[in-house]
Amino acid sequence: MALSGGWREYLAVVGDRQRLVRIEPEGDDLRLRIDGEEFVVGCEPAAGGELCLLLNGRPQVLHVRTDSPGHYRVSLAGGETLVELRDPLEARLASAARSVTIRQAREFEIHAPMPGVVFAVHVREGDEVVEGAPLVVLEAMKMQNALASPAAGIVRSVRVTPGQTVDGEALLVVLERLAVPVDPSAAAPREGSER
Repeated sequence: MALSGGWREYLAVVGDRQRLVRIEPEGDDLRLRIDGEEFVVGCEPAAGGELCLLLNGRPQVLHVRTDSPGHYRVSLAGGETLVELRDPLEARLASAARSVTIRQAREFEIHAPMPGVVFAVHVREGDEVVEGAPLVVLEAMKMQNALASPAAGIVRSVRVTPGQTVDGEALLVVLERLAVPVDPSAAAPREGSER
């Protein structure tokens, strides 16, 4: 079957394993890149929602059933696997949203949503910040991710420095929520300032 369009990228989740999958049309075939390893796969539709794949020169029948958007049951060679396909950027943003831990309703811990290198630190201990103020910029997967303050507060602790390599879930900054919001003009970092 003739395929058109450009490449698509997914984060494939199977059990507790995640794989970055890139799919590109190549004539009548597909080029798959799974965690950097490439495969060329011939693909033809078959009866009943099945696909006939040519893997390593051998035909294989693949059956894919959609459980819900992004969730699939894939049957190949008699075995069935549950697969979730996610947009990689959406997965990173969801992880970043989960990276804020609230403790004792007044203290916030900002954690790295993924492994990376600290590109910039915009605050120091004692700084007052407004909700949404940039705290740390983390570089991961060739992208810079700005982590912002979830609420107005005072920086109680900065645990990282620019250039430092951090693991996913590493503690970066601890904030204490302010009872009275900070005046944004007094708390916002000056443009171009990196601390």
